[in-house]
Amino acid sequence: MPASVVDAVNTPLPCACQCHDALSLDERIAGIEALYRFDDAMRGWGQTVIWDLAAPTMWRIQQQLGNVRWVTVRDGPCIHSRLLGFCVHETIHAMCGDPTLPNYGTPVGLPYGVPDAVPPSEEAAFLHPFNQNEARAWVGLAAVAYRLFKIEWQLLPAREVGTYGFAGGNALVEVPAGYRKVAHYDHGQHTRRYLALASKLEDEARAWFTEAKLDDIASKFEAAEVIGRAARPSKFPSAREMARIKPKKPGRNDLCPCGSMRKWKQCCGLLTGE
Repeated sequence: MPASVVDAVNTPLPCACQCHDALSLDERIAGIEALYRFDDAMRGWGQTVIWDLAAPTMWRIQQQLGNVRWVTVRDGPCIHSRLLGFCVHETIHAMCGDPTLPNYGTPVGLPYGVPDAVPPSEEAAFLHPFNQNEARAWVGLAAVAYRLFKIEWQLLPAREVGTYGFAGGNALVEVPAGYRKVAHYDHGQHTRRYLALASKLEDEARAWFTEAKLDDIASKFEAAEVIGRAARPSKFPSAREMARIKPKKPGRNDLCPCGSMRKWKQCCGLLTGE
């Protein structure tokens, strides 16, 4: 069985940002309540949140399967900054599309490929809406986290990952069957060009987050949350109880809890600086 949100918060691991120690008890309670609410909202929309540390692997499986309503959110041990940041990021993505559809209605081959039927002359135009939504999911993080959960500390999504597909460079990435690779500007190979395009895109994305839009996001989220809470598979432990649990480090030679079958010191332990 995939890990649940309760599994994730019930077995905290030490993380590089040491958020458990840096945040107050009340802040940690708010963070866990936010994770519970996110899980409820996604359930209300018919999505299954994958809380396992092996979420990146599950995401690749999802890309291959295509038509599944999975939301993968956990790529490391951090709970209150990285994991919560991913959840807010996914909430914005859901609001940019149809939250009840697989991948919120976005084709799974993006951003580095387009369906074979798209003519080469239309690649950039086809990718632009995806890029817009991705930019919104980055720049709206703080505003949406505060509007939904009153969270003010810094959230840490995987911003260092190149997630825009700007056609025109020479970088190529493998894409699913039925898609054609698009030569694009890569954030590593074409750093200056990539960052210039990203900066322009993100400036445009900030204008999307009006007070009316934030109210609309909150209204839709809360409606889904009510449905999802009523369908919880079991009663969740109190957030206060979970917030008091101190991170426990596995032994260096123990199997990593992410399911990789590698030792902790060779896997997620590296994310904590070991």
